[in-house]
Amino acid sequence: MKFRTMDFSQDWRKLNDRLFATIRIHKGDLKFSPDERVEITSPKRKFNAHVLLAVDYKLRDIPMSFLEYDLEAKPGETRQDLYNKLGKRYKFSEQPRESDVVTLYFVEKI
Repeated sequence: MKFRTMDFSQDWRKLNDRLFATIRIHKGDLKFSPDERVEITSPKRKFNAHVLLAVDYKLRDIPMSFLEYDLEAKPGETRQDLYNKLGKRYKFSEQPRESDVVTLYFVEKI
């Protein structure tokens, strides 16, 4: 069975964990649903996973500690630095703004 794909631009460390979370901006893209099976792809990895939970938040309301986890922050990176890092995954016209509603997905490898 073919699952929809959740792409990752890098081989993030969190992809080594059995449970992990990710932030997604949905501008025209279909959202993933809780209980959906997905194929996770990154430059060097591919595996199947189960979406456990999907929660919508305004980007500005996401705790800094979660942004640091999700984007593997380096010491001294500011919230804006992390927004810029998140924005590298999206086209210029789709750059994240603090007022954007984003989805936090909690995912488990299967």
